[in-house]
Amino acid sequence: MIPLIRLARGSFALRLSSTGALACWALTISGPACSSDTARPSLVSAGGQPSAGGRSGAPSAAGGDNADLAGASGDEAGDSGAGGNGGTATELGGSGGMPPAVAPACDQMASWSAAASVSSVSAGANEMLLALTPDELDLAFVRDGALYVAHRSSINAGFSSGSALAIPAGWSATHGAALSADGRRLLLVSDPDQKKLGEWTRPSRETAFSGAIDESAFSAVNHDSDFTGKVYASPTVSARDDQLFFNSSFANASSTIVVSSRTGTESWSAPRALSGGIFDGTEGKRRLPTGISADGLTLFYFNEESAEEEARWRATSSVSSPLYDMLSLGARRGAAPNLACNRLYSASNGDVVVEKD
Repeated sequence: MIPLIRLARGSFALRLSSTGALACWALTISGPACSSDTARPSLVSAGGQPSAGGRSGAPSAAGGDNADLAGASGDEAGDSGAGGNGGTATELGGSGGMPPAVAPACDQMASWSAAASVSSVSAGANEMLLALTPDELDLAFVRDGALYVAHRSSINAGFSSGSALAIPAGWSATHGAALSADGRRLLLVSDPDQKKLGEWTRPSRETAFSGAIDESAFSAVNHDSDFTGKVYASPTVSARDDQLFFNSSFANASSTIVVSSRTGTESWSAPRALSGGIFDGTEGKRRLPTGISADGLTLFYFNEESAEEEARWRATSSVSSPLYDMLSLGARRGAAPNLACNRLYSASNGDVVVEKD
């Protein structure tokens, strides 16, 4: 085993495997598989480098530990709550899908492994994960370019993805989407101009999204785009619905991750830069938020420059708290954690998969 390596400004250390990892160092989410094994290995080999995996080696949702991870029956499905106490996602999430007062932290030394295809979501087509609710009952994804929102009644059940959603004109999921923690609001980016954020709603989690896109809560966000000429992509909303992360960039030029905040159901504030300089990128090298931990301390994002998913940690959930300690999550795209941060959902070579720490 190669010795631990200290990264960035904090105390986090990245573990590197001395065997096998270098052979797949260049593998990205769209790259070829390094193995045709029938069970997926970890998408990060022992801590930070991409490893084998691909559609040709994707497991079915049935059988062994992978069945438990994919939402089938089994003991693993009961550990999504704080402290592994085994309650259901809705019980642990509290009312309306909100997380408990003290949410579990994401482990900086997590060893994600045993990736399993998410049943009824990964269906042999080309899927990309867009968003996950912390209680794991709803996820938004794109299948062959069409938007779906899958729902299940419990984490022991399989997802029902239904039919592709007909998004109102002027909006799309091409530039990302975000789900509120209660699964009843879907944040979208205007298309093709990418100058506005808005939300699509539904009366319950068991019904389809419908009606017009509502921009009212994003007036300050959208005004900032009008004033500066910036375009938006990849929104991600916090579990407590009080912080909104997204990429803001000048067309074909520099970009960064910004954050808007609010109290209760007030409108979102004008966006402000997050951790000045850390998330800066140029055209084609953006940092695109994909998930935020329930405690607000860990941000997951895709780095177009390195072509890898990454995660960064901060000391507090304040919008002014900088994110420094960084972990490369390698061959993933769209990573989002569950409430307890002991399962990680992402896309791998056209499949939506879930891994356990």
